Amino acid sequence: MIVTCHCGNVEITVDVFPEEVGECNCSICRRYAALWAYYSPTQVALKYIKEKTVFYIWGDKEVEFHRCNLCGCVTHYITTEKCDEAILAINMRMADVDILAEIPVRKIKGAGY
Repeated sequence: MIVTCHCGNVEITVDVFPEEVGECNCSICRRYAALWAYYSPTQVALKYIKEKTVFYIWGDKEVEFHRCNLCGCVTHYITTEKCDEAILAINMRMADVDILAEIPVRKIKGAGY
């Protein structure tokens, strides 16, 4: 499966379709309106056509939220060395609507309430 940002600069390839996607309601994920598919970084191939992504990191500094610097789409996040688990989460909002329609959505209470 290949997902891309709007302009096609960022291509994310993974061999395994997600069994579900997570919709987190934490302060940043709800603003991004992301649907996350979680993988090990070794399962994912990232390709940049024109330029690399830029990222935003805040708070506990455990997660880098990456976006295309050309079209602005949030494409994925990567956990940092401060996190106990290595995760590369793909924003499945970048996937084709037909693919996304077939994947169940799990609500995640990341807001802490």
